This record gives sequence, C-alpha cells and structure tokens, in this order.
Amino acid sequence: MVPPGSPHLLRSDFSRTVGVTDSSVKTVYVSDLLRGKFLDKVTSHELVHVFSFVNNLYIPIDVEEQIADFLATYGRDIFDVADDILGRLKWGEYYA
Repeated sequence: MVPPGSPHLLRSDFSRTVGVTDSSVKTVYVSDLLRGKFLDKVTSHELVHVFSFVNNLYIPIDVEEQIADFLATYGRDIFDVADDILGRLKWGEYYA
C-alpha cells in the first residue's frame, strides 16, 4: 500500500493509476486510499499480472489487461457459482 502520489503508481507510459505490478522487483503497489469492493477489484486485477509473471505467460499487454479486468469484475461470481455446482454434485453420483 502506497500513497496515491507515489512514483510506484506510474504506468510505463507515465500515466497515474491506482495499482501497478512491477515484475522487476516482484512487487504489487496499490493506492492506500482504496477500500472495499474497489480495493478487492484492483487487487484481483493485479494478481492476474502476478500469475502471468510467475507462470512465465507471455500475453500481449492489451490482452492481459482485458483478462485482468474480466477476472477482477467477474472472477468472484464465477468461483461462487462453481463452488455451488460442485457442492451440489458432491452429494450426487457425478462427483468423482
């Protein structure tokens, strides 16, 4: 967590943002002003970048940003539905 004016919250094009993942120092920087659902969304977005770096996934940055935005917006709902389905199947004959 860093102040919103931190140089760590500058993108490579020098525009300011609220969250940055810097693979060169293996650090995620997030504005300390963020709270609640927006903090959750920004953190989830940055974790997509972390997973890309950790797993040596080379995705064009525009595509990676779209994936990160999608997962940050819908990821929790997707996993909640998956957990519900798997919980129901656990009690049926289809659960392996």
